[in-house]
Amino acid sequence: MSLNGIASAALSALQTNSTALKVVSNNVANMNTVGYARRVVQQQAIAVGGQLNGVQISDIQRVVDKFLDAESLSAQSASSRYDAQSTVFDQLDGLLGQPGDSTSLTSRFTALSASLGQAALSPTTSANQIGTLNSLQNLASTISTLAGQVTTLRNQVDQQVSTSVSSVNSLIKQVYDLNTQLKTSYVGGDNSSALLDQRDVALQNLSQLVGVRVNDLGDGRVSVMTEDGVNLVSDTYAQLSYTPGASNGTYGSITIQDVNPNSGQPIAAPQSFEPHLASGKLKGLIDARDTDLAQVGQELGNLARTTALAYNTVSNQNTAYPPPSSLTGRNTGLLSTDALDFTGKTTVAVTDSNGNLVKRVDVDFDAGTISVNGSVVGATGGSVGSFVTALNSALGSDGTASFTDGKLSLTAANNNGLALKDDATTPASRGGAGFSAFFGLNDVFTSGLPAIQATGLSATDSAGFAAGGQISLQLKGPDGTIARTANVTLTAGMTIGDAVTALNTAMGGSMTFALGSDGTLSATPASNYANYSFNVTADTTQRGTTGMSLSQLFGIGSSQLTQFASTFAVNPALAATPSRIPFAQAQISATTAVGDTVVGPGDNSGAVALQNVDSSSQSFAKVGGMSAEVASLSDYAAAFYQDIATRGTTVQANQTTQSDRLQEAQTRQSATSGVNLDEELSNMMTYQQAYSAGARMLQVVQQLYDTLLQVQ
Repeated sequence: MSLNGIASAALSALQTNSTALKVVSNNVANMNTVGYARRVVQQQAIAVGGQLNGVQISDIQRVVDKFLDAESLSAQSASSRYDAQSTVFDQLDGLLGQPGDSTSLTSRFTALSASLGQAALSPTTSANQIGTLNSLQNLASTISTLAGQVTTLRNQVDQQVSTSVSSVNSLIKQVYDLNTQLKTSYVGGDNSSALLDQRDVALQNLSQLVGVRVNDLGDGRVSVMTEDGVNLVSDTYAQLSYTPGASNGTYGSITIQDVNPNSGQPIAAPQSFEPHLASGKLKGLIDARDTDLAQVGQELGNLARTTALAYNTVSNQNTAYPPPSSLTGRNTGLLSTDALDFTGKTTVAVTDSNGNLVKRVDVDFDAGTISVNGSVVGATGGSVGSFVTALNSALGSDGTASFTDGKLSLTAANNNGLALKDDATTPASRGGAGFSAFFGLNDVFTSGLPAIQATGLSATDSAGFAAGGQISLQLKGPDGTIARTANVTLTAGMTIGDAVTALNTAMGGSMTFALGSDGTLSATPASNYANYSFNVTADTTQRGTTGMSLSQLFGIGSSQLTQFASTFAVNPALAATPSRIPFAQAQISATTAVGDTVVGPGDNSGAVALQNVDSSSQSFAKVGGMSAEVASLSDYAAAFYQDIATRGTTVQANQTTQSDRLQEAQTRQSATSGVNLDEELSNMMTYQQAYSAGARMLQVVQQLYDTLLQVQ
């Protein structure tokens, strides 16, 4: 080999090993850089005319394992999903406290039962009355506060959904932009650009939010899609859209739409994104918001409504001593023109301050008559309005009866009191509720929505809703799929049956609405939509002057129970006057006459009956994650805590499993792509020695040239 050939080979050694040392230097410098994959130098011999002529770098490679990269992305998405859910359950547990805490639901029921037991010992003692009121208010406040906190937590999660959507959009655009730059780099022959590390970090961050699949396009770019194949990044990129906030307790959908990268304009129509979410933080947040927290709110509402029905049924069978001078019922949603539709018998007794009978008004709904002190004085009439007019006439100078905006009010004159009692043999009933209970004249608990959903209305009754009112319906699947949406506009002259038919027509067989004989309206999804939730997203309907919408009147829509719980409270009349708590029971029979004692000061039968409510069995409907069951209120409250604990445990177990999976994937990925300092130091020494040898070779060539030049 000539001296020039030797010099050329030596120079190539210097250049090659200098570059190799630079690669080692970058590896060491970035050993703690997140997302950095180490580079290795691939060398090859230089051949000129079949003769060796030094060394050169054939490639600088990023050391990555595509399988481990894909597994890391998948594990990251799964782990982030359950991390998000677990965080929400931790917050929920903080709100609920422990079942044995003094402020827990189970403790509140126990305390109420104890205070009623104390009141039964001395029902007219002010301290016992106030103590019972406090227990009633503590229970109501605990339920309404929890319901409000669950709703607040849902709204907070919803804001996180909105923030995550914005982050997803930013990361998708970042990956697309890096793709564009990397394509240019690859054309220039750079296969180890630092942009690759940046893109890997962006993909890892994106996988935390949504589950993704990544495919190498071979030109420096990658395509990114959801786990079921919806495009996120390719020749175009996708953008998500979401408007946070709930409408009538129902949250909107996230949509996805491809964007033209040249114009920034959307391509084609948007589609729902939730059905394509299988993992990631966004999936966990939506599951927590729309499933976990929504069902917790419904279960709490189920407890609240059943509690109200149980205590109100008993309280309306009793009275206070002395009997109150006025009774104002709840908003029934009824109109004065509605059919009366009561059966059985009831008595409205006017008493003096000592509980002695002043006037007795007996109502026989079956016979359609009203009697005063045993003598028939008139007819009930066929409507609610005609009945109230007849009752008002029968009370005469001893009292008044009125029906306004769906509420029945009774008032005794001359500082007298009122005591109501259904007949023991044939009690009054509308939709299965007694006279006082149906109108809520002596309720213990109230809410912004009716506890009694058996309206007593029939298909032939006038709907009574203002023309033009609209109810918006939605059937939504557990994966976020919107199976059906519909808007129903009510028109003048509709009957209740017409309104039910309009609902069925609008939902096209996906839901079946049926009016029961007691006036309840059931909404049942078709068999292929069994696990879907039925939502009322908006309702501007209004029945007469009651202010009550169709969905409120019949209690339809998944958010109704949560709304019931959030407005759950003690009857304001009892809260203002604890002595009105019905600790006694009116004693009225066929022979009770004016002057007879109807209720006495030592009567504790009402307090005993109220105390027994907590231990009596109640029927609970299937709601949320809890099955239909017959249980006491306290037992259902305990089961409510157990249901949440079970949900949380399941999420935590999944979180642990996926976290371990992620850690294993990242450990293996680091072992493959991470920088090993010992290995790099070894490489550095090798390249240093090779560089020194090349330099020495050049020095020898220089000496030989000098010697040749000195030859004469």
